[in-house]
Amino acid sequence: MQIKVIIIGILVGCSYLIGDFIHKSYIKRHKEINDLIRILEIIRIDLSFGLYTLEEIFSRIGEKKEYCFYKFFKALANDLNSNKEKVLDEIVEDNLFILTNETYLQNKEVDELKTLILILGKSDVTSQERMINLSVENLKNLTTDSKEDISKKGNLYKQLIMFLGIGIGIILI
Repeated sequence: MQIKVIIIGILVGCSYLIGDFIHKSYIKRHKEINDLIRILEIIRIDLSFGLYTLEEIFSRIGEKKEYCFYKFFKALANDLNSNKEKVLDEIVEDNLFILTNETYLQNKEVDELKTLILILGKSDVTSQERMINLSVENLKNLTTDSKEDISKKGNLYKQLIMFLGIGIGIILI
């Protein structure tokens, strides 16, 4: 009987941890979208005032380890520096796996960043600033969606999985 109680306790504890993990993933996604907005602001400022090249901008962002995207931008800067035969499109495609594997961003956020990066450098500074502003606005809308996901889906999964663990525990008794 004591072993059964221990197993049920472990089951309920594990179900709580799984639900909490899912809830935190929604919170991390929200934070990462906000970080991405900050990075786009840095890019906009560097383009308009610093007149840096894309390689220099990506390298500067790659040094900011407080953002989870630093590996992606560092890889872009390194590839732009070392692969003179590749174009930006190929370099971005080669490094997108970093964003999909190491962040909680969804495809729509990754596509927004990819589209923006591919547009940078193909027009004048004013047009690039407008494109960055448009991307920032799109990401702000996604932040609102991610905030709703935290309160709706995140909490739902957290409670649902907890109750599922308790239900399985009751069945085992």
